[in-house]
Amino acid sequence: MRRLALPARYYRVVVTVLAGILAAAVSLAAGPRMNPIDGLVYDLSLATTGRRAGAQAEPVAVIAIDRDSLASDELAAMPRVFFSPVWAKLVAGLTGGEVKAIGFDVIFSFAANRFADGQYDREFLAALANTRGHVVLARSAQLSPAMTFMAAVLDPSAVADVELAVDADGVYRRITPTLQAADGERIPTFSAALLAQAKGPPPPELLLLAPAAPLEAMPTYRLVDVLRCIDRDPAAIRRAFADKIVLVGTNLPEEDRKRAPDRFMSPPVLRAAAGADGCGLPRLGASDPGAVTVPGVFIHAAAIEQALTGNLVRPLPRAGRAVTAALAGLVGAACGFLLSPFLAAAAVVLLAVALFGIALLALSLGFWFPVAIPAGGGAGAMVLAYVSRFVAEERRRRRVQNAFSQYLSPFVVNALAESDAQLRLGGDSRAVTVMFADLSGFTALSGRVGPEVLTEVTNQYLGLLVAEVEKTGGYVDKFIGDAVMAIWGAPVPDADHAAHAAQAALGGLAAVIAAKQAADAEGRAGYSVKMGLNSGLAVVGNVGAPGRYNYTAIGETVNIAARLEGVPHDYDAAIVIGPAMAAAIGERFVLIELDWVKVKGKQEPLAIYELMAEKDRATPEQRAYPAQYATALALYRAGDFAGAGAAWAAMTYPRVSAEPSTPPKIMAARCAELRAAPPAAWDGVFVKTTK
Repeated sequence: MRRLALPARYYRVVVTVLAGILAAAVSLAAGPRMNPIDGLVYDLSLATTGRRAGAQAEPVAVIAIDRDSLASDELAAMPRVFFSPVWAKLVAGLTGGEVKAIGFDVIFSFAANRFADGQYDREFLAALANTRGHVVLARSAQLSPAMTFMAAVLDPSAVADVELAVDADGVYRRITPTLQAADGERIPTFSAALLAQAKGPPPPELLLLAPAAPLEAMPTYRLVDVLRCIDRDPAAIRRAFADKIVLVGTNLPEEDRKRAPDRFMSPPVLRAAAGADGCGLPRLGASDPGAVTVPGVFIHAAAIEQALTGNLVRPLPRAGRAVTAALAGLVGAACGFLLSPFLAAAAVVLLAVALFGIALLALSLGFWFPVAIPAGGGAGAMVLAYVSRFVAEERRRRRVQNAFSQYLSPFVVNALAESDAQLRLGGDSRAVTVMFADLSGFTALSGRVGPEVLTEVTNQYLGLLVAEVEKTGGYVDKFIGDAVMAIWGAPVPDADHAAHAAQAALGGLAAVIAAKQAADAEGRAGYSVKMGLNSGLAVVGNVGAPGRYNYTAIGETVNIAARLEGVPHDYDAAIVIGPAMAAAIGERFVLIELDWVKVKGKQEPLAIYELMAEKDRATPEQRAYPAQYATALALYRAGDFAGAGAAWAAMTYPRVSAEPSTPPKIMAARCAELRAAPPAAWDGVFVKTTK
């Protein structure tokens, strides 16, 4: 089955869209609880900017059961479970001070009526009964007020749950109107019950604490100071508490402490008492300035204050959060696909900063804008894009390997796959060396053996040449019948392409000669080989038609190499190279300048050279041979055919030849012909009339 492959641009679009969808899905799946990152950003935003609508109204006050009160002369000898007379006096005094509602953040789970002839709680019970509809008692999942106190308030809605929901980072920010009890009943929360008793606005389904100042900065007074003022100056009580909702609770460092969203704000300081009141009612500061927690009563008080002042912060709607996360995911994926790793990371950081700025703006407008999922979605989408890019690059690499493995060596395929250069249609100019190698004797052999044997033998000898080409980093461009074309320096650049081509030619020649000798010894068919090589600039790249192309080299360098393929037959030399290649490798290889030749299609003659051996592997005879040949060649070009012929005839060819003749013998025979029929004009150039 053919596998469907998307074009790269569509693949990126699909991954980008999927990243956005995934980010949106994560946002929708997230519950109302703040994660630690969003909580940190939210609390920092509150410390930076906060809504202050109605902040000066101070509709809520707290009466603190503090250490000073518990250590006072009036209360020191009295355990708190016996505070019923104190609470009765407090309720009566506050009611006379025209408060809207009183909330006790104290669970009266112990009734003391068994003492004082069963009448110890009588005054407090009477005060609760007289102020029905204005007092709210506290309960929790584990504790409830004693039945006598519940009977006194009579209304079940006046007994409210003081438990609070905590976010994942341990901070209390969320207040709801009701909580679900173990039996499934919905119980009003403490703040919602007090708002109802005070005929205030109903709280929203989810109220996020957003204090404009530290929670303990709201009006807070010592219990003992309030009790004294009730006795000495009731008018001071009216001035301090009239038309307010008053909460009573502890602010002891060891009791009911909770982390609140004001944790990054500076703690409030203790305020001096106002002497004009006739009694001391100083407003308290932080109960424990070094702590990162606040008394739980202040969380309830802050929720009530926000509902009364309209300083409400609502979560961004789920749809808005999903859209924001999706957009962040799209941006992150686009950065991952389009930018370098450093720039993409920087862009994601800027995205997170921008989201933080949006969160600040949204908070000032009364909305909580979560940034963790959008920022994380952007970063995750960027990583996903890079992973996708890696997968795509790996697929491209394998595609290149599969495409070229049929006509490139594994070494070249791997180098090409690892290269930064991209395959593309068209070509560019590059310095290369081109070889055309032709198996000699194909025509004669085809008349002696059948097609199966002919094909087998031809493939065997071509395989010997291909092995040497690939071993030296060359590229087998094509097979042309019994010939092979190879390139060095493309598609993978090779600064030493001429030397590598020379090594391949010598290795291929040695392998073919050895195979031919073995075949001759066994009476089997075999080939010899002739090679023409040339170095220079050529246009290399993909040429052909769309969907059907070949990676090859074209140009004058290739044309001359093709013409040089036929030159060895004229000299019975195995390997002939052009002058540019000779100049490139002359210091490392034994070269013999054979002649000046004018090949077909060229007006200017060129010097041709026979490649003999590498200098560090050459025999003494091979090292001496170029000078001997050069002496004869100089006589030949000077027109001394007799002297040149004699010199060539006296030479010993220093290499095993697969041919019955050798270049010196060919040149000696040519001198004899020239002596017999001297040319009218002699320029020392051999004109080749065939390819």
